Amino acid sequence: MRFSSWLLLVFVLSVHATAAERAPGNVADLADRLATGLRVKAPADVAFCEQVADLVRGGKLPEQVVDATYTWAIGRGKKYPFPAFQHVMRLKAAKLGVPL
Repeated sequence: MRFSSWLLLVFVLSVHATAAERAPGNVADLADRLATGLRVKAPADVAFCEQVADLVRGGKLPEQVVDATYTWAIGRGKKYPFPAFQHVMRLKAAKLGVPL
């Protein structure tokens, strides 16, 4: 494992650990964390992150599912991890019966 990959993994795990310590319902932080970690810039992509955060706040989408998908997408080591996150998040939400 290259040093940069290792450093990214440590960062993702520390973000994930602090996410577990946050108070539930702190969706603004979730939306910001998704947008920042997934390197989102397009307004439509930011809106997707906010939609996911709103679904977590509404209790329709488990935060653990979002966190696991986020960690997986970042851990792939791609320069722009958002498309993979979006694709898999849509699949998991559909499996849970949540329109996304």
